[in-house]
Amino acid sequence: MPSEVPAPIVRCDMAISVDGFTTGLEAMEPPFLDDRFERITRWVFDGDDATELMHSERTEATGAYVMGRHMYEAAGDHWSVESPYRTDVFVVTHRPHETVELEDGTVFRFHTEGGVPGAIAAAKAACPPGKRVHLSGGAKVVQQALAADLVDELHLHITPVLVGRGNRLFDEQPYRITELEPLRVIDASGATHISYRIHRSQEG
Repeated sequence: MPSEVPAPIVRCDMAISVDGFTTGLEAMEPPFLDDRFERITRWVFDGDDATELMHSERTEATGAYVMGRHMYEAAGDHWSVESPYRTDVFVVTHRPHETVELEDGTVFRFHTEGGVPGAIAAAKAACPPGKRVHLSGGAKVVQQALAADLVDELHLHITPVLVGRGNRLFDEQPYRITELEPLRVIDASGATHISYRIHRSQEG
């Protein structure tokens, strides 16, 4: 009897400020970007060795992505040109939208059934054997996935800046203890990168 193929791991990478924000207040409305978001994610575009290594590792291991509708719309017309994904991307939304296919192999599928858990389930079903599902964000999508115990690995990229107010990554979580197993720490010039494995939540 053939061995059962393990379910894909769900990995999440999020850039945050030291005080735990992914964006400032202005990014809560269209176009869902602001100067604070640009500051928090600046390290992504610096192109140092640590950044390139992490990007390559993530890209090679990922078979499908999940993101929120706001994250999709924040990129605007850029998605019609190219994307960093080049595979299936499940966009969590309440508004139906035709599938968008790019020439680079990216396919944006607008998932309207079952919210974040439904989109993650669909991404797992589409994920090739041996690959992972990558939860791209934004903060609200990650919050819902964490609350539902659907994230296996959490990779935080902490920028040395305080934002003060905005979208905080770990709001709206159940009152419980969730143990994190440290996997790796990389201290780079633009951010400190900390990776955790998430053990299933403990009640209480």
